[in-house]
Amino acid sequence: MHYFNSIFIPDSTFAIISIVAGGLGLFLYGINLMSESLKALAGSRMKALIAKATGTLFKGILTGAAVTCLIQSSSATTVIVIGLISAGLMTFRQAIGVMMGSNIGTTVTAFLIGLNVSDYSFLILVIGSVLLLFFQRKKVNQLGQTIFGFAALFVGLELMSLGLEPLADKPWFEASMISLSNYPILGVLVGTGLTALVQSSSASIGVLQQIFSTGAISLKASLPILLGCNIGTTITALLSSISGSREAKQAALFHLLFNFFGTLIFLIFLNPYTNLFNWTETRFLGSNNKLTIAFAHIFFNSITTILVLLVLKYFQRLVEKVLPVKSSVYTDLKEKLNEDLLTTSPPLALENAKARILEMGDFVLKMVQLTKDYFNEENENHYDECLDFEEKVDYYNHIIHDYLLKVRSNQNGKVTITQAVLMDTLNDLERIGDHCVNLVEFFKGRYEMKVEKLPYFLESINNFLDRVNEQVVAAITCFKTGDIELAKKVVLAESEIDKLERKYRNEQLAFICTGETTTGSVYFADILSNLERISDHCDNIAKNVINPLYMSQEITRAKVYLD
Repeated sequence: MHYFNSIFIPDSTFAIISIVAGGLGLFLYGINLMSESLKALAGSRMKALIAKATGTLFKGILTGAAVTCLIQSSSATTVIVIGLISAGLMTFRQAIGVMMGSNIGTTVTAFLIGLNVSDYSFLILVIGSVLLLFFQRKKVNQLGQTIFGFAALFVGLELMSLGLEPLADKPWFEASMISLSNYPILGVLVGTGLTALVQSSSASIGVLQQIFSTGAISLKASLPILLGCNIGTTITALLSSISGSREAKQAALFHLLFNFFGTLIFLIFLNPYTNLFNWTETRFLGSNNKLTIAFAHIFFNSITTILVLLVLKYFQRLVEKVLPVKSSVYTDLKEKLNEDLLTTSPPLALENAKARILEMGDFVLKMVQLTKDYFNEENENHYDECLDFEEKVDYYNHIIHDYLLKVRSNQNGKVTITQAVLMDTLNDLERIGDHCVNLVEFFKGRYEMKVEKLPYFLESINNFLDRVNEQVVAAITCFKTGDIELAKKVVLAESEIDKLERKYRNEQLAFICTGETTTGSVYFADILSNLERISDHCDNIAKNVINPLYMSQEITRAKVYLD
């Protein structure tokens, strides 16, 4: 049923095209308004969900499907994923599942269009208008925009249908549809071009459903257009990845290859594909042939996902070979610290900073290991590597510190405490790196002075190095995971290391009293002191994990002091 049929029926070609164009414009506006409003309602929590719920490929697929169902746009989901990769909150391999899931989730729009909602579209439009115009609360207003957009897309579809029915009788239009039936590749190009133009596969497939429902185009001509729509939707991800990291470009390329692969397979089996949904329409759907396109759409995306999963490792290798990641610490860090998150989502900006601090923690761990290696082997490579890592640690400390200072808590206590904990941990890791440099400098001096390696000296320092190394690993791990029990073990280890330091100092004094000391014992106390201070910094990291509110108390005391 068309609301407008009883009012007027277009007869001239100009009137027909005007109505189709007007209906298309209203439809595109409605679907865009609905998608943007749903994204606003979901807020930054949606980004956090995508960033965190990708532990496995299956979880990634479910997350991608769920988020796309929620915001009604696979393009928006892929753009969010590209942004998260560029921010370093997600890897290319984690993004794969989300992108495949988004292709499944986007099929929901086609099913909504296939339902007979248009009979109630004006009533829904009124409800949306009331919420928009008479309520000031932001969330209610956004809900009104969502409802208004939802209704507007159906009113637009009705207008398009009004113009498309007489258009189907025009000889030039009929000839165009015959060409699409005879040349499937042409249909794929039309679908790709239309979707690339409107930046939404949901919109282009909605237009296709409306044309198909009028009988103006056959199913055999419709399905290649449907396949092309899935290729066209990748243009959004490709465009958003241009200024992103190398991994972001890998994800965009995977998205393109995924849809291209599916289109190629389904073109090869186009006749069986067409016959299957001709039979489905005749047997189950009856007059509501809009749902034929919807079912064909979800069938394509589901089967393509299954096929790609079977050969996923080859897809990954191809993408990584075409776009290998060229890592550079100094350029990658600034790219990963996404400035947009500072205002759009402070909690996610802090997650971003934490991920970078953990990268810095890996450098520190390598410095601790190199310190022990250099103590036991007179290999200058260990010394040089330790100093190289120290440069990286200092660079990370400087850049991340400046980034954290820009995070605005907006009086959010949790954000403020987390921000303070991250800055404190950042400082502790940087200081551990400094102590490692002090140690290798001591060891270098020992080698230059050709100090004799006394067995007792070697055994004591190696034991101390092992204990401290274990503590650094545990401190960084509990910071990463939030494991309070592990953090308590780190704190307990600190008191044991303090006792060990006193024990070794006393033994050294006793050793000196025997008169058998060497010039090497000059460094012994300094080495013990630096190792003990590394332990202190580990203790500080662990205490912040056990009780972040400790930092809140420190912040309060600092404010009182400044006032």
